Amino acid sequence: MDKLAYLLGALRDASTDIRVGKNYEVKIGQKDVSWLQLLQSIFKELFDYGGNISPHGEYSILRLTKKTVVHRIVEVSEIEVPQHTWNTPSIIPTLPEASQIDYVRGFWDAEGGLPKTTDQTYISFDQMNRPALEFIRNILVTKGFHPTNITLTGKCWQFRLTRKKELARYFQEIGTFHSEKRNRYLKMLNALFP
Repeated sequence: MDKLAYLLGALRDASTDIRVGKNYEVKIGQKDVSWLQLLQSIFKELFDYGGNISPHGEYSILRLTKKTVVHRIVEVSEIEVPQHTWNTPSIIPTLPEASQIDYVRGFWDAEGGLPKTTDQTYISFDQMNRPALEFIRNILVTKGFHPTNITLTGKCWQFRLTRKKELARYFQEIGTFHSEKRNRYLKMLNALFP
């Protein structure tokens, strides 16, 4: 796995707070603590600093507050605030296909969705920045998937994978490291292929 590519996708769920001389922070909030722990271990391996995870109501938050690390993360991810202005990091299109797939996995783990019940069967990719979403969709099309068109749903853009065989294929070929989403995905697949 290309850990940097995965992390850059996962950072779609991050926010930054940089106030020069006062505050340097990248933070990711999630219900799934095990996913935050995975990200923490990747940060530690790549940046020699993993930050801290702390509870915050029903969520937990991974905070990275080391100035040099925050600057490096912002530099490599090209993260922008507000998020709708943040395009695909320029390093990603230059990477081999396998690394781009790792980016897609991280992106979906951060910003992907699937139904909470098995009444519907799809996975969605959601993002405020349409060009970033188009990049993900194009990778999937190149891999032979047939995603829906990108549509505006509320405040963000979205496309879905809905074909049963492609849902199974996505899980096998790309998959997820997000344990809560993985469990729901497996329930959906078990309902589709009893």
